[in-house]
Amino acid sequence: MAILKRSYTAKVAAVQNIYDNPTFFESYKKLRKNDLGFNNLIEQPALRAILSNLEKKVIMDIGCGFGDFCRYAATQDASKITGVDPSEKMIEEAKKYTVDDNIEYECMPVEFYTTAANQFDVIVSSVALHYIRDFPAIINKIYSWLKPGGELVFSVEHPICTANPNVRSGEDEEGIFHPIYNYRDEHAFKQKWFVENVIKYHRTIATYINTLIEHDFSIKKVVEPMPDESLIKLRPEFAIHKIRPPLLIIAAVKQV
Repeated sequence: MAILKRSYTAKVAAVQNIYDNPTFFESYKKLRKNDLGFNNLIEQPALRAILSNLEKKVIMDIGCGFGDFCRYAATQDASKITGVDPSEKMIEEAKKYTVDDNIEYECMPVEFYTTAANQFDVIVSSVALHYIRDFPAIINKIYSWLKPGGELVFSVEHPICTANPNVRSGEDEEGIFHPIYNYRDEHAFKQKWFVENVIKYHRTIATYINTLIEHDFSIKKVVEPMPDESLIKLRPEFAIHKIRPPLLIIAAVKQV
């Protein structure tokens, strides 16, 4: 049975935890439990394809949510998986579907998570790090947690999208287009997603990559997954993701 460690309560008020908002949580849960869409069809296949063999690896999942990736890693014969998420509701949901003894969950913001250095072979984060205010500080912690040669693979909303988060696509004689404004201006922004005032952070692609390089990571791969024509035919609403990439996925390796 999965282990649920004691929730971390001190200082949490300083970190956004929108997933414990009852309205947000129920809406998000409904979206993911009927998920034949964005995460399952675009994001997760691309992220998992980048990963090295997980067999016998010690793995951390930042923003583990319902524990889907943790359970996937267990099916790949990972030796130990730790899922970290600030949402009590998400962690409780993860527990319901987790029976693997080698999965444990930590209910706390990753900003306050601590562990000894050189603990993990692989650290994964799925569409979570754009909620983090201090990206360099998190990368510094991740570097310390990884073993030498360890791998970080994470996805974020693509900076093309976060540069103009409330945009409506336009149309000209060439068809639909996605306008981008003030891409260089990195900032926090508030967005309506099920509820008002969900806080995320816009960073440029250069900032994501250069921060990794400055913390002694080498870049393994950069992916901007987009739907192919067969997927758009199956899900016409995905056509927007052909106009601009919805995600940025970066794989990096801790230099030895």
